[in-house]
Amino acid sequence: MLLNNVCRDEGVTKAAVAVMGDLADALGPNTKFLFSGCTFHVDLLGECLQSDDDQLKETATWTQGMIGRVMVS
Repeated sequence: MLLNNVCRDEGVTKAAVAVMGDLADALGPNTKFLFSGCTFHVDLLGECLQSDDDQLKETATWTQGMIGRVMVS
């Protein structure tokens, strides 16, 4: 799993975070069950928000917002 792989490529992490946000944005409430059914995204986004990479932090913040919007819908 991506989260458990400490040697993962930073590009893969950025892409995974962006895809989660894109899915939440494009599919809206249809993704609610995905994000409420498992919470790996919380840990992954938390890790990304603590990164030194500003672009990764920005993407994680945006993704967090997209998922949050889905969860309240």
